[in-house]
Amino acid sequence: MSNQTLMSLREHFSELKRRAKIAFISFAILFMAMLAVPANPSAVASAISGGGGTYVPLIAFFMARVKLELLPPGWVLIGLNVNAALEVYLIASLLFALIFNAPIFAYETIMFINPGLKESEKKLIFPFITAASALFAGGVIFGYFFLAHFLLIALSPFFIATGLTPTISGLDFYTVVFITVMMSGVAFTIPVYVYTALRLGVVQASTFRKNRLLIWVITYILCAIVTPDGGPLLDILLFVPIIALLELSVWLGGRAAAGKKKRKMQEEPSANTYAASHPSEPSPPSTSPGLPAPAVSPAPTPIPTRAPPVPGVPQVSTEPAVKHYCIYCLTEMPAGSVFCPNCGKANM
Repeated sequence: MSNQTLMSLREHFSELKRRAKIAFISFAILFMAMLAVPANPSAVASAISGGGGTYVPLIAFFMARVKLELLPPGWVLIGLNVNAALEVYLIASLLFALIFNAPIFAYETIMFINPGLKESEKKLIFPFITAASALFAGGVIFGYFFLAHFLLIALSPFFIATGLTPTISGLDFYTVVFITVMMSGVAFTIPVYVYTALRLGVVQASTFRKNRLLIWVITYILCAIVTPDGGPLLDILLFVPIIALLELSVWLGGRAAAGKKKRKMQEEPSANTYAASHPSEPSPPSTSPGLPAPAVSPAPTPIPTRAPPVPGVPQVSTEPAVKHYCIYCLTEMPAGSVFCPNCGKANM
């Protein structure tokens, strides 16, 4: 392996490390904020001044809203062990930090692969991030107000029919709710990846149309995995919007890919038309008896070309070298290098 290849790998790993570090630090900040930042700063100030306020962390505020809006009437939350409350706090803070950190993680991932993309592919980066973030937020809202709410309501008749008291572990309640909400957000972003793959030509829209039934079955199975305790009705409730978004993305992606292919064919000149209008060796003109032969324009002087390389003789380039400078710190960069040797940032 050459030194240039080793340097390129080292630069890529350095850039990957820097991007991963940013994503991890942002996640850690959000996680600690959920645990430590007060939900009502004025109450904390009142408690410090002796006014009788109560310190409530931010995650406790979210958990109180979840219990108020999603726990059916008559249900009782209990702790089965001493560490149940601590486990609930940590798991809830972890999942909320993951949800809020998802756009940052997506941005850092896209910016890492950005230098290796073509100009046409780079134009899809920010629309991709915007659409993925919007659909993820929409999936989280749908999962919170519909899936998780219906999940617990669907189980209530079974408690009534069997005469059992609806008592549920607090850890199980919050874990099921948060995982259902987060997985609903992830499921809603699938159409964005499908549309992007169609736009880039990785897969064809005809592939989805030919295998539509298989894709629907796989999607329904994934919906059943995301909502394990809601029964088939809850699976259908998630399956319908996902399939609608998926079919819409296939239709839009197919139209965009077809339009791109059509424009490419129109921009490229036809080889046959060009050869017909610019013959390389024109046939001699025909002359009629008694008429002077038409003047024939002389053949163009051939442009001298560079002599072919001689084996064993090094070739010296006569073209002046073009210097490249980092757009961030203005340090001179080696030819063909993407990452700055001084600041380590990628130059696009």
